[in-house]
Amino acid sequence: MTLSKQLVALICVLVILLFAGNFVISLRDTQVYLNKQLASVAADAAIVLGYKLSGPAAAEDRILAELNADLIFESGAYAKVLIYRGDELWVPPFRASRSLEGVPAWFTEWLPLDTPTGVATIMTGWKEFGRVEVSSNPDLAYRQLWASARNGLLWFAGCALAVILLGVFILRLMLRPLKAVEAQAEAICNREFPVVAGRPFTLEFRRVVEAMNRLSSKVRRMLDEAEQLADKLRQQAFSDPVTGLANRRRFMDTLKHRVEDPERMGSGVLLLLQLNGFKAYNQQAGYAAGDTLLQRCAEVLQNVMPTDRQVLLSHTAGADFALLIEQADEQQARSVAEAASQAVAGLYGELALTSADVAHIGGALFHGQSASEWLAEADMALRQAQRSGANAVHLAAISAVEGVGRGAAQWRELLEAVLASGDWQLVRQPVLATTDKMVLHQELFLRMPDPDLPGRQLSAGQFLPMAESVGLSAALDRAVLLRVLDEIEAGRHAVPQAINLSPVSLRDTAFVDWLTAELGKRDDIAGRLILEFPEYGAGLAEGLAELVTALDAMGVEVALDHFGSGFSSLAQVRALKAHYLKLDGALVRSLEADSDARFFVQALTKIAHGLEMRVVADSVETAEVWGALADLGVDGGRGYWLARPEAK
Repeated sequence: MTLSKQLVALICVLVILLFAGNFVISLRDTQVYLNKQLASVAADAAIVLGYKLSGPAAAEDRILAELNADLIFESGAYAKVLIYRGDELWVPPFRASRSLEGVPAWFTEWLPLDTPTGVATIMTGWKEFGRVEVSSNPDLAYRQLWASARNGLLWFAGCALAVILLGVFILRLMLRPLKAVEAQAEAICNREFPVVAGRPFTLEFRRVVEAMNRLSSKVRRMLDEAEQLADKLRQQAFSDPVTGLANRRRFMDTLKHRVEDPERMGSGVLLLLQLNGFKAYNQQAGYAAGDTLLQRCAEVLQNVMPTDRQVLLSHTAGADFALLIEQADEQQARSVAEAASQAVAGLYGELALTSADVAHIGGALFHGQSASEWLAEADMALRQAQRSGANAVHLAAISAVEGVGRGAAQWRELLEAVLASGDWQLVRQPVLATTDKMVLHQELFLRMPDPDLPGRQLSAGQFLPMAESVGLSAALDRAVLLRVLDEIEAGRHAVPQAINLSPVSLRDTAFVDWLTAELGKRDDIAGRLILEFPEYGAGLAEGLAELVTALDAMGVEVALDHFGSGFSSLAQVRALKAHYLKLDGALVRSLEADSDARFFVQALTKIAHGLEMRVVADSVETAEVWGALADLGVDGGRGYWLARPEAK
């Protein structure tokens, strides 16, 4: 029972006891008073009648005596009147019948009234003639007592109700700060840190509110400082101090990881940009001007980057920039490269550069090669661009790129056929706890048959980019969700199932509406589902925080996937209120030899745990990395060293 209900109950009990005690005492006092009054009335009446009967007794006039007695009896206040001459009745007795109409029997039994008898002597001169006995009638007193009790009870009920309502009102005013404090505590648990504005007039409650406000502010400040420290550490370790872009170490770690992850990297483009004569410009204009050139170059490149793809822009050396765009085809690669070339060439007039030939760009598409081979192809393309003329762009030959001959219309036809036939497969890879290797959940990956090579399957990274390009990513996500929900409903999976959703689907309001409606219909199994959003996609979807809140109400957990691949701030992660952070594989792979990465992961994990988020790692490929994750407090991990994906 809540405190307010307990206090209301206490007020009710106290008011009832107070008024009931006062009511009973009042009735008892009235009973005593009436008994005394009845005795007094009976005695007075007997004396008066005895005096009046002196004359008739002396004259032996029974008729007159009876008349005098009848006058007193008819007043109705007496139960009987008896007149004796010696020991015998001199006149017929007067007796009244009892009449307690309207008075409950239990009331007369609970509050009995006496029937007192007054006795007086009848004198004739100095001689005693006889005596008179008059008994009071309590019926009238009972009726008066009952009316008084009933009116008092109604007055008591009205006053008690008024006092209780007034007490409840005052109590609510007094306890309102506690409700605000309760809401504040819930908000703190929900990763929000409000401050209660009002100050209660009750000193004890005021101290509680002030203490909670200090706690909320302190926790917010501690988390803000921890997040800022972690972000600063990440910037120092993985970003270039001049441009703020990813540094060479960060870029190479990411590139190596991407080419080794078939689920992530089915296609992509690597662009290399080199400023012309940068060393000479530094020497002539000064290092401050050189830094300004690099900073403006970084800014204009960021402005032309695609927002619907995972992009990593890096300053790899003094005059060199590198750009990795995941899930991009030749047309997208050429469009970005030409836009970047035009934007950088525009710096000639802005910064009054010595030459209009500002930079060259070379690029290569991904077709399954290693990181070093891909870099070599892009570098050769850059050299070709430098031989082609001012601000030239050159893309490496793409004849070796797998599937490049298949156009958008063919991809659409293929994907629609697969969706219609259901000829696709889900493989599952477990995410294990670092403490005991217990399965936390299973992550799902999509496969579809390769139309060019029977018996071979295409990984998600090979066809999902094309599904997004032809507008079928939401249909694929819907099909996967329906199949998984049906399997969970059939009892095929004992652990939660994690599904990656496309950023394109998250921006599709029709898909989001369908998702919430479908999960609402299956709220009994929705708690065994985990939906994963990529870090870069989470920043693009409007209303994602509201969606996460709605999913949380259904029991569905949300994971922010590939965290660390971008530079999202931890404050943004806190606002999203995800349940899981999944560390990007490029960050995880470097834990074994990179102390900065270990320190950042440890700080990130502590902050996430403080926000009631779990942290799991992708791409655990060695025992050393697995051990490092456990030492750093990471909750779980997934990788080929732990278990390979299997169709189940």
